[in-house]
Amino acid sequence: MGLQRSYALDTSVLIVYYYKRNLDDIIREGYINVVTLSETLYVICRMEGVEEALKYVEKLAKEANLVPSHKLVCIAGQFKCKYRISLSDAWTLATAKVENVPALYAIRKREIIDIIDRLREDVHVEFL
Repeated sequence: MGLQRSYALDTSVLIVYYYKRNLDDIIREGYINVVTLSETLYVICRMEGVEEALKYVEKLAKEANLVPSHKLVCIAGQFKCKYRISLSDAWTLATAKVENVPALYAIRKREIIDIIDRLREDVHVEFL
């Protein structure tokens, strides 16, 4: 797949970027939200410690396009209700819908794969 456009980035993509650092264009053109940033901080903190996690999240907040929460909160809540998915996934999908871009995941999460046909009614999902 040619990844050369904007995406709403899931935490899994941000973790891959942290460890592999070969997704510069995707990060620069990508959209993130505060819930995804918070989850990313949590994952990196568990693996690398709080200082490293804080530095990384601050870097992401500068590099990617941070979508204001007030634009996402109602849509994310509706996605969580409609699809019974994690809060983080609901926010990623809401980001995709608001910015009119696909949601990008690094891994094929069962929670998303199981409902992908229904999701397509609202938002497009792609995987690395």
